Amino acid sequence: MTPSFRELFSEEYHRLDRAQPLLIALIGAGGKTSTLHWLAQAFYHQGKRVLFTTTTKMYLPTAANYHHLLIGQPPSTSNTPAITACFSHYQPQDNKVIGLTPEQIDEIKQRGAFDVILVEADGSRGLPLKAPARHEPCIPSHSDCVIALTGGQAIDRPADPQQIHRWVIFSALTGVAAGEILDHRVFDTLIAHPEGMFKGTPPQARRVWLINQASHCDNQPAARWQPLLRPELALSAIWFGTVQETPAIHHLIRRLTR
Repeated sequence: MTPSFRELFSEEYHRLDRAQPLLIALIGAGGKTSTLHWLAQAFYHQGKRVLFTTTTKMYLPTAANYHHLLIGQPPSTSNTPAITACFSHYQPQDNKVIGLTPEQIDEIKQRGAFDVILVEADGSRGLPLKAPARHEPCIPSHSDCVIALTGGQAIDRPADPQQIHRWVIFSALTGVAAGEILDHRVFDTLIAHPEGMFKGTPPQARRVWLINQASHCDNQPAARWQPLLRPELALSAIWFGTVQETPAIHHLIRRLTR
């Protein structure tokens, strides 16, 4: 059964229902920007005041993705449901915007000016899979939920160094050589490693792994992926879907209970 949006964020809605602001950070590879825009529209259509930004760089979003665009100005409190995009600088040479610092984003959350703050907190150069470098990712410390993305086209395929951002780091973390199959055991290692998929995630943040463009994955994936949701791995849920389609998420599996 396809999960509802509220079911996906059942824990986060405990905050929203008490009028507490929600901060979600997106990391990894394989569709962060598309996921950010899907989430912004979904929360907006549920009557929320949404702010989105980045702690790195991203292409300037098109006008269809926001109601208000702020560049170089601090965001003011939104009184009605709307999507606000906020950045520090615009680079016309590559049509990219530079975002806010994690500290600035934490401060915006503390002010309670928005119901939901969405942050693209990592870079991957458009590739479907990555491992973080020493300076990555840049996650605000007050994040309530961290969603790590992987492009489904990388799952169960031979490891291709040209399709994995920071291949040398990825190979060192997982022990995978070029050409070896990227199966669930590889991702178990990547998720479990402190320098791996969820590196830098604040301890209070819920961890979600989103396998985007998941048509290459099992039609009934729960059995082999469920062990990744054992309590000691600290992963809360795995989502399977294609965020540019409707519904965006077609399958959800949750953490095993003790």
